Order: sequence, then structure tokens, then C-alpha cells
Amino acid sequence: MSFFAPGLEDAFRTAAAELGMCSASRLFVREAASDGPDAVAELSDRLGRPFPVLDAVAAAVLEGAPLRGVDPGEVLATLAGLRRLLVAGFEADFLDALVRALSGEVRVGLVRTAFLEGDWERIADNYAGRLELVEMAAFAGWAGPRSGLLTFLYGVEGAVTHVAPAWLRVAGDDVRPIFRELVGWDVLGRPMSLYPRWLTEVPAGSFTRLA
Repeated sequence: MSFFAPGLEDAFRTAAAELGMCSASRLFVREAASDGPDAVAELSDRLGRPFPVLDAVAAAVLEGAPLRGVDPGEVLATLAGLRRLLVAGFEADFLDALVRALSGEVRVGLVRTAFLEGDWERIADNYAGRLELVEMAAFAGWAGPRSGLLTFLYGVEGAVTHVAPAWLRVAGDDVRPIFRELVGWDVLGRPMSLYPRWLTEVPAGSFTRLA
């Protein structure tokens, strides 16, 4: 991949629609890092401002943090005892690891939203039947005493965090009492230093569990 080629922003936008903001950022930063830190810095200079999640991932690598594989152990512990898990928002690296680790007895759904216009059918096909697509109008049917709602967080800073807009459509006051857990999984691990374009600020305390 040439990070000086035209169309880089469009390429990242397409990847983010199919993989999620953080997962696409990890992919692009990993590819840049294979050419050395100067390439990572150049990638951040070109795409960091329009895509602040990428900026944060690149900053972590430039500070010496390795891009490791995803360990779902902490979030698995927060989901213990659940039999239905509904996910709002999408991060391929993280959901892949979680679905592989979950017991086959846990039913997993993904709320279909318009965020970045991903191809939801193709996304679901990658999970070989393990992931069910759920229309927004039907998500309350997943509620119950052994059900949870999960979304991906992009850094927790004090009392606030940032989420994909899809979360606001499923986590209203009328929904909170009907799911046992509302789980936020911090996939970024650090606050963003730029304006969180594409994302929405919510109170970190609005989740019953953070991982």
C-alpha cells in the first residue's frame, strides 16, 4: 500500500465501513508500520484529522505500543451467564475474537444500522451462521433477564466515552431495564486527542459493565 497514493481517504472509509473504525485503523497502521515509523507518522498526518480513531491508533504505535491480537478475556467475564448478546456497532477484530471465544449456547445478534453503509449481509456471512442480523425495529425481542447489549467504546476519559451513533438508537431509558447488562468494550484503550468525528459522547456511567 502506498500512503502517498491518491484515494487513500476513500480507501480507509471503505475499510471502516466493512471492518469498523478501530479495526480498519489497526489494519492501515499495521501496514504502514511495516515500512517504519515515518510511514506511520505520514499516515497519521494524512488521515488523522478526518479519522481521529486512526490518529489515536497511530499515536499509540509511535509511542512504542505494539499492535497485539485481541484478547476477549475481560469482556467474556462481563458476559458470564448471558444467553443472548446483541451488539450495536461493529468492530471486526474484536467481534471476531469474541464470537470465537463465546460458548455456542450464546445467541449473538448484530443490529443493522446505516453507519458508514457497510454491507451487512457480507459481514454476517463471515461468521458462518453464528451471527444474526437484527433489524432496529426487532431488537427489543432480544431482551430478557439473561440478555445483554454490547457496544464498542473509543477511549474512556474520566466520566465520558465515545460510541458509534447506533448505540443511541438502542440504549434509551425505556430499554435499559429490559436487558440484564449494558456492556461497553473499550477497543481503543486511550482517549482521542482530536475531535471525535463520526462518534457520539455518552456518560461512561450509563453502562452496567466496562471492559
